[in-house]
Amino acid sequence: MQSWPLKQFFHEFGARKDSFQETFAGGFLMVRFRDSPAEICYLPPDEGFELTIGSDEDSDLDFVADPTLEESHCVVAFHPGFRGWTIEDQGTSFGTTVQGERIEAARPILLTDRDVIRPGGGLLQLQFYTSTSLMLRMNKAGVTRTMSRLQARKRAGEPDEGGE
Repeated sequence: MQSWPLKQFFHEFGARKDSFQETFAGGFLMVRFRDSPAEICYLPPDEGFELTIGSDEDSDLDFVADPTLEESHCVVAFHPGFRGWTIEDQGTSFGTTVQGERIEAARPILLTDRDVIRPGGGLLQLQFYTSTSLMLRMNKAGVTRTMSRLQARKRAGEPDEGGE
C-alpha cells in the first residue's frame, strides 16, 4: 500500500494533470487521525486488493493509539464485479459508519465518491475519493496551477518562492 502525507502528495503529483489518471487509475483514502496531518493512501484497482484497518501493528493502516478500534476492524477491498471498492466491518463492538450510518457487520457495501468513513469511536476519519475527483479537488484548491508554475520556474532555472 502506498501512502503519502497529503501536502507532499499534492506537491509531488499536483502538476501532473496529463499523467495523473494513468499513474493513479484507482481510488484514494484521505486519512485523518486525531490532530495528525492528513495522509493519502492509494487504492489500486486490482482484483484481490485488500486494505485492513485496525489497532494491530500488522494492519495495513494501524492505529494502535485508538482504543475504539479492534485489531482487524474493517477491510477496504476492490471488487471487479462491483467495479469499485467496498468496505466491510469485521463484527466490531464500536462498528463502522459510512456517511453517518452504521454498516452491518460482514456485509460489504460499495463506496461512492467522497464517502466519509468512521471506524470505531470517531478518532479516525477516512474519506474515499476516485482519482478523477481527487485531481478535481487539487485543481479547485489551486494546487495544480501552483505546482505547474513552480515546475516551470525550476526548468527555467529560477528560484522557487522558498528561495531554493
